[in-house]
Amino acid sequence: MRVAFSSDNHLDVNQVSVEETLRQQAKWLNEHHVQAYIHGGDLFNDFSKTKYCMHQLEHKLTGHAYYILGNHDMLNHADYATVENLTDPQYLHHRWIDIPQTDWRIIGNNGWYDYSFSTYADDPERVAKWKKVYWLDSSIDQPVNDLERMQLVNNQIYDDLEQAKLEQKRIILVTHFAPRHELLNKKPSFVDNPRKNYFYQMINAMMGSDQLGELLESYQNVQMVMYGHLHRQHPTLTRHGVTYYHQAVGVNNKRINEWQAPTFIKQWQQTLRIVDLK
Repeated sequence: MRVAFSSDNHLDVNQVSVEETLRQQAKWLNEHHVQAYIHGGDLFNDFSKTKYCMHQLEHKLTGHAYYILGNHDMLNHADYATVENLTDPQYLHHRWIDIPQTDWRIIGNNGWYDYSFSTYADDPERVAKWKKVYWLDSSIDQPVNDLERMQLVNNQIYDDLEQAKLEQKRIILVTHFAPRHELLNKKPSFVDNPRKNYFYQMINAMMGSDQLGELLESYQNVQMVMYGHLHRQHPTLTRHGVTYYHQAVGVNNKRINEWQAPTFIKQWQQTLRIVDLK
């Protein structure tokens, strides 16, 4: 079974025609015999648009389309209860799909962060105050703090991994946020004074969680992790039998260009991760 993974398409920020993009994506996926397409978060800055778009794509495919949410998808029309408990067969948060006639299971979880990528990890109150002022996630509906939310993620994934272990399944995890600080790029050269380093460390705090990577690497049946969120290019990393793959399309607008290709659809094709599961 051929499975394709992508993330961080940011269709609204990239200002592409949604209808035409879905047509082109479906055409490519169908022509390449992809039976399951999984988007790993940050499709729109609006949950309702993300859900609608993925349902429209499902109708155009000969296979199926699944999704989890990134922080951008949660900015609008996504209360916490919906994000955690949505009953949509295409939504993979804290759910899984089994690949027919194989022992492969794809587990999905939106993920979150616990500040562990930052040198300020031991001062979570300070990071939380910075986030409230400067970071777009401060508008997301969340009745718990970030460390508590990340603990919930770890508990959910632990339960899913334990179930997969009992059923002797090989695992691919799809999550939005980075599961290892080693996946971050090296500090940019322009971060050359205390103030810039302060902001750099605060941004890193929102990128993911080392706790998740440690959990995943403690299970021998976890073989691949598909993540996004970081944008730009990030090399594949293998640790303790787990291989981490990044497949974010990223953003191209007047302020920034993260693409390596001239058009959205070419960038999407180049960053798409294709896996044939047997």
